[in-house]
Amino acid sequence: MRECKNVCDIIVRNEFCVGCGVCAGLCPAHALKIEWNKNGEYNPVEISDRCDGCGLCLKICPFWNQNEDETTLAIREFGSCKSIKRNSIVGLFMDLFSGYSMVGEHRIKGASGGLTTWFLEKVLTCGIAKKICCVVPNNDPDTLFRYALVDSITDVRKASRSVYYPSELSHVIPQILGTNDKCVVVGLPCVLKALRLAMLHNTDLRKRIVLLVGLVCGQQKSKFFAEYLCSIKKGEPSRLVSASFRVKNASRHHLDHRFEFSYMSQGRVINDTIYQSEGMGRVWGLDYFKINACNFCDDVTSEVADVAFGDAVSESYSYGNTGANFVITRSCLTCEMLIDGALNKEIILDTVPLDAIVERQKGVLVLKRGDLQHRLYLMHYNNKVDYIPKKRFAPCLRLRASLNRNMQIRDKIRVASRNIYAEYRHQTSVVSKIEKEVGSILKNDWLWHIFSMFGV
Repeated sequence: MRECKNVCDIIVRNEFCVGCGVCAGLCPAHALKIEWNKNGEYNPVEISDRCDGCGLCLKICPFWNQNEDETTLAIREFGSCKSIKRNSIVGLFMDLFSGYSMVGEHRIKGASGGLTTWFLEKVLTCGIAKKICCVVPNNDPDTLFRYALVDSITDVRKASRSVYYPSELSHVIPQILGTNDKCVVVGLPCVLKALRLAMLHNTDLRKRIVLLVGLVCGQQKSKFFAEYLCSIKKGEPSRLVSASFRVKNASRHHLDHRFEFSYMSQGRVINDTIYQSEGMGRVWGLDYFKINACNFCDDVTSEVADVAFGDAVSESYSYGNTGANFVITRSCLTCEMLIDGALNKEIILDTVPLDAIVERQKGVLVLKRGDLQHRLYLMHYNNKVDYIPKKRFAPCLRLRASLNRNMQIRDKIRVASRNIYAEYRHQTSVVSKIEKEVGSILKNDWLWHIFSMFGV
């Protein structure tokens, strides 16, 4: 591996950057800025002659090999609690719950059961923090969502629902450091890992951030994902003005949620939707526009977060079609807040066994453990690779040919979708071009179909 001065030299160059923006937000020389790359992903870009090689950006990068892993960071933060337990999938945990909010429209307007929104509101009303750092709608065709500091219940509610769109922290971190207020940050596993690492190196940041609220994650998408969904419905993706993911319909199964979007056309706003069952689920599952770094992440449940929220979709814990949450607590404070909410009849909260949480993640684990270990194995035998991420799960040859073939197919589709869309993004034929290429990939991989038939 060549000498590395900053994250641009190795992490970005080898496509292991998730675009969290923490490095640019904390760079003492202000040598990095976050920009969109050609594939609709955020990356830090070096500003000429400013970098002094201090290495801080690497020390806080979630994909730099010399940093502590999620397990070590979690033990450092939560390991002293006598009631803490550990599982290789869930990480460290105190209590496991399922449930939903009964406050207002939390549940129907949330991605799952509205418990994340309820929790963030309680953080404000109880005085635990004065500001919430979360992703909010931006209503800009070039950047539909952004991280922001909010301090009101109204703004927290506007930030409900999952956002499958890149968001970065570079502009918000200076705001957090510039205030004396305590803050709570909501984020995906990679973002929170970067923040935990940053809090080790910046005492002011640690003083300001009092809680990390994690979201269970399977993968991140580039900004092209939202644009492509608009294109499927023959909209105008370059003129998108708003978008909303995970919108529910109580008359449909809770997994058949929809993407709502608005775009300008001939001087007026056009509103449209696309459901999971109308093609969005296929685009998601075949890894269209998936960020490459997600192929090398082994954290499913935001293991460094004080509390993590995910979907409870199995029938035993879904409570009907309007959504429910699984919740993983890792601190006494977050556990007490949830229990008090249940006692006050603000939320429904049931204790769930570990097996239920683990079962929910089986599909993601094929990607974040099985695929990951096989990818690392292949990389170790590729002499052209100059940087291999160090993960908690060792490189391992997977003998299930069907799973390996499936991984290869999704990799081809990921690359094809991002390359074709980047080149033909502003042409109405872009959907047909991508679908033709995807169809060719699926048709030509006949070996996968044979392996699948025999369960190999």
